[in-house]
Formats: sequence, structure tokens, C-alpha cells
Amino acid sequence: MPILHPVFILIFLFLAFASYWEIFRLEKKQSIFVWVTAILIIIAIGFRINVGADYPVYKMLFSGFAIYTTYGDVLDKALFRPNSEEIEWIFVLINKLVFDFGLPFYIVTLIMAVIAVSLKFTAIYKNVAFPTIAMLFYFMPIMFFEDSGQMRQGLGIAVCVASFKFIKERNLFMFLLCIYIALGFHKTAIVFLPAYWIVKIPMNSTRIFWVLVIALLSSPFELYRLGSDFFGSIAPQDISGAYTGYMDDRYYGTEVETGLNDLVKIIFIAILIRYDKKGCEEVWWYEYMRNLAVFGMALFYFFRSNEIFAVRLPGAYMFFVTMFCLSNLVYAVKGRERQMLYLGFMMYFVAMFFYFGSGNAHRGGFTTERYQNALW
Repeated sequence: MPILHPVFILIFLFLAFASYWEIFRLEKKQSIFVWVTAILIIIAIGFRINVGADYPVYKMLFSGFAIYTTYGDVLDKALFRPNSEEIEWIFVLINKLVFDFGLPFYIVTLIMAVIAVSLKFTAIYKNVAFPTIAMLFYFMPIMFFEDSGQMRQGLGIAVCVASFKFIKERNLFMFLLCIYIALGFHKTAIVFLPAYWIVKIPMNSTRIFWVLVIALLSSPFELYRLGSDFFGSIAPQDISGAYTGYMDDRYYGTEVETGLNDLVKIIFIAILIRYDKKGCEEVWWYEYMRNLAVFGMALFYFFRSNEIFAVRLPGAYMFFVTMFCLSNLVYAVKGRERQMLYLGFMMYFVAMFFYFGSGNAHRGGFTTERYQNALW
């Protein structure tokens, strides 16, 4: 059976040990664990060669940007002026600069890894009581799909997550600046724009339940089609064009398949509802995190009849489900409940380690026999 490359096994074992030590021995966050994990992950995904689902496409675009794109095109894209460039401007700019300096493509992936990991881990460290458990949620398996696969969206999500600082401070200008920068990496960042106001909606366990039930029941009616004209009128052309283009995509415009993913989400939702009051009492800003997490879940169920919308659009919000809310609930509860939550999450991580390793990891090149790194 294919298994993950030893570098990923090392990261997993380190985080498993560090999480236990941080939660049950030290009972407080440790920055050294975050630093070590960040360095290992940046080395593993930053210097990778021919690894990741979208790697061949990104590498092909690398030289294409330099040959067919000018810095004037990048500026036009940044200012939302008419242009023929289809890829987001900051991503194009980084690729073009690296190419023009004569550097290899793995420098692009290294830069992407440094930006994504540093922004996400900084936000985790500042907002989560036990960062190691949050990093385990990130590592299994978000890191492989986002920051080692769909890199542009992973970067967009990283900037959106970083903007949580300005949501808490109610600094609208800086929040909007973050959204603009995130759009420079991926169009789906526009969906995070309402986050600034969503955090203020009064919620409780009952409202969480009914919001998600209504979102699920509305899915078969494909109500998102009614908003295509409105969305097209308020968003830049390339963003609205992407929205309408994916609405009936022949490969991804179908309903999300029912399976293990649904069972996992139901368990996560049950935990959020069960310990909502405890989280609000024990964790600073938990209500803000919880609102964003619930909205992400609602988006997933609302767009369930269109796979690419259900997976891509809630991306930044879903980060708050596991990395922020569930991780902080381990801190919020005490004694036996903390032990049970930790044990349950560790069982999930171990199951994902083997499930992912024998499936998508092999296809993506993350296994022992396929993984390559520029450093060795």
C-alpha cells in the first residue's frame, strides 16, 4: 500500500507528539512547535518537484507568463482595466519576476509556500489556544490540496485568514485591502467580503442548527442561479465570468457525492453545536470564529448541487471550522471531555493519514516512490 514520503511522516509524528505535550503537559501554547512545523512544511512543499495535482499546469504557465505577458498587462489586471490576462495578477507577477531573474520554477513554489504557511500559522498562533492541534487539521489534509495543489486559492485563503485581525479590530479599510490582495491570488476571495459583517450576527446552538438545515434543504433548488445576474453586475468581469462559467461546467458542475466527507462534517457540526456555549465563555473572539465557520458550512450545503462551488467558494470560511473553532474547543472543555475530544480528533488524523496516503497522495506524487525534492 502506498504511504506518504518520510518527510510527511516526520511532520505528522512531530505534530502528534507536540500536540499531546502542549495540551496535556504544558497546557499552554509553544511558539517553538509552530516554528519547527512551519520550517518542515515549507521545505517539503516549497522545494517539491513534479508533486501536486496542479503542478504540471503551474509549471507550464511559468514560462508562458514571461513570454506572453508584460508588466503592463499585470498592471492593467491589478487595476481591473480591460486585458486579456486570465490568471490573477499577483500570481502572474511573482512568476514573471522569478523567470526574468533566471531562477527555476521551484523558487515560485517556495515563495508560495512561505507566504501561505507564514500567514496561516501566524493567524493560528494568535487566535488558537493550542496551535499544534490546529496545525494537525491543516496538515491532514488541507496542506496537500491547497498549498501543494491549488496554490492560488491556498494563497487567497491565507490572506483572507490573515484579515481576521482587522475584522476583530473593526478596521474596514485594512480588511478591504486584504480582500484586494487576496483577489490578486484567486477570484474566490471575493466570497469572504461579507465576513466583516457576518461576525456580528447573534447566533446560538439553535440558530446554528436551523441555518444549516435550511441551507441543506435549499440545495436541490439551485437558488444560486438566481443571483448570477446580480453578481455579474457588482463584480469585476473576470470574477463574474468565472462564476457563470462554472455554473454548468461539464466536469465539476454536478452534485457533491454523498460519502465519508458528509459523515465527518456532521460530526464537526455536532461538536460545534454541543460546545458552542462553552466556546463562547472560554475563548476570546470565539463568536466571530463560530459565525464564519457556520457560514462556511452553510455555503457548502447551499452550493451542494454544484461541486466546484461547494468546494471552492466556502474555502476561507471552512478554515475557521477546524483550525479555529474545533481546535479552540479542545481548550474550552476540561478534564474528561478534553481527553475525549483530543482522542477523537487524533483518530480522525490517523485515519486521514492512511486514507489520503493510499489514494490522492499517490496520484499527487506525495508518496515514497514518487515524491521529489530539489534539496535531495
